[in-house]
Amino acid sequence: MTERERGEGKEEGRSTGPVLFWLTPADRISSTPEGEILSPGETLSRHLFRSLRARAGDRFFLVDPDPPGRRFWGRVLPGSSPVLALEETPGEGLSRRPVFDLVVALLKGEGWEDLIEPAAILGARRLVPLLADRSQLRWSSDVLAKKRERFMAKVREASQLAGRADRMEIGEPVSLQNLLTGMAPEASLLFCDTLPPAESAREVLPLLEESPVVVLTGPEGGWSERERALVEEFGQHGKSLYRVSLGPLILPGRLAPVVVASLLSQMGKVLYGQPGEGS
Repeated sequence: MTERERGEGKEEGRSTGPVLFWLTPADRISSTPEGEILSPGETLSRHLFRSLRARAGDRFFLVDPDPPGRRFWGRVLPGSSPVLALEETPGEGLSRRPVFDLVVALLKGEGWEDLIEPAAILGARRLVPLLADRSQLRWSSDVLAKKRERFMAKVREASQLAGRADRMEIGEPVSLQNLLTGMAPEASLLFCDTLPPAESAREVLPLLEESPVVVLTGPEGGWSERERALVEEFGQHGKSLYRVSLGPLILPGRLAPVVVASLLSQMGKVLYGQPGEGS
């Protein structure tokens, strides 16, 4: 969203609530002689007309998070039926972000699920559960399938509040060996570890080029020697590998991914990429 558009929204519409709203299949767009009209589904209606008490003339920024990624200003029309007149707006002015995936070892309790909101807000392209040797949980694809609807609802809510127009993916559970084998050749691996040799994240991040980044953070018990050997072998085959330290103290598994994602999200002048590009 451009600064001009943000200003217009504050003048003519509501400035409270989410920065933008995602459209879903339940929200119907119809073409009329006067232009496109949106009939909001139950979820969007609840947000606009119950929570925000939208009135005729209020304007809201609406996006389609999936291709083709259309973006609209929606103006509430007068009348008994809650509908909005749509004005499509180009994507120019939307900031480009680093392209990075967070691959996080499964954590006990709700620790891994609690990462969904900050990962989406900080711009991760994909959040992937890692089946590490010392992970205290073991998810299968079937287990994740049962959780996916709830997880994606968290992604939607966090993204709307952050003003994020694209959808963070939740990857399938993966072992370290399968992850390394399947990594795209152009991707750089950031292996977060507490043991040397590991360089400060402040020194490493400026070295990254305009390529996708895969961040690996381990379980509460730390990486096993077998896993460190797999990463070492990965680097010996000419792949782009950076061993990264996140500071002198040992961060818990639920905090380390947030720290590195926060650092990456601020690297826009070094790492660029449109959402959805890369591996």
